[in-house]
Amino acid sequence: MAMIQRTLLVLFIAACTLSSGCATVRRELGYALISDKTEIKLGAKFAAQIEAQQRLHPDRGLQSYIQRVTKALLPPALEDRPGIRYRVKVLDDPKQINAFAVLGGYLFVYSGLLLIAEDEAEIAGVLAHEIGHIVGRHSANQLAARFGMDFLTSLALGEDPYQLGQIASQLGSARFSRDDEREADTFGVRYAIEAGYDPRGLLRFFEKLKKLEAHRRSDLEKLFASHPPTGERIRRIERLIDQYGASGGQRHRARFVRETAVLRRK
Repeated sequence: MAMIQRTLLVLFIAACTLSSGCATVRRELGYALISDKTEIKLGAKFAAQIEAQQRLHPDRGLQSYIQRVTKALLPPALEDRPGIRYRVKVLDDPKQINAFAVLGGYLFVYSGLLLIAEDEAEIAGVLAHEIGHIVGRHSANQLAARFGMDFLTSLALGEDPYQLGQIASQLGSARFSRDDEREADTFGVRYAIEAGYDPRGLLRFFEKLKKLEAHRRSDLEKLFASHPPTGERIRRIERLIDQYGASGGQRHRARFVRETAVLRRK
């Protein structure tokens, strides 16, 4: 692709990032700038950097449990975007209330987020939303718009490890556009419902965050930066749930308390 074409594509994707209604167009243009193969390679490298910079929770049972919850959400996601292998890890930081998606299928959730949840449906809702970001290629498109194909390809080939580490350290607090957040919510609500979860788990989690905001602003800073639980967003998710006609679903509170008990031991 000629340099001028690539520059125009980058500018167009960047412009769409600032507006609504461009998710589909931005995703298609993103494919022109960063292939699935490059995205997956970059995701693996970013994930390795994150694991080197932060501490994975040492409990294998907890890691396995979060992997099982994630696996239950994947069948419709793999239909929407085939060819992605999802991996999820719990990061050990009880003060950090956040979860985030890294391009290429890599997911991270902090132990602090698990500690404030009350049931499995809440965690499933958060994870389903993050899976939605990967299905929508939001991180890949954002990086393509910001850096361009040549730079990202060089990162995928390991040519600039310093920049790789710098970018990886910023992924947990990356801010997506409102359009990206809406698309991830739409995917996430459907994935939670199809997995048999109560889709209102995500709403309960957001409402809990709103109550905590006044008292624990510093602990919530990264989550509010990347996924602001606004009243408008909560109302939109409620409308989505009504549109799907979801009247029930499992919360699995007892299982959640049992599987995450290690986090509450002193």
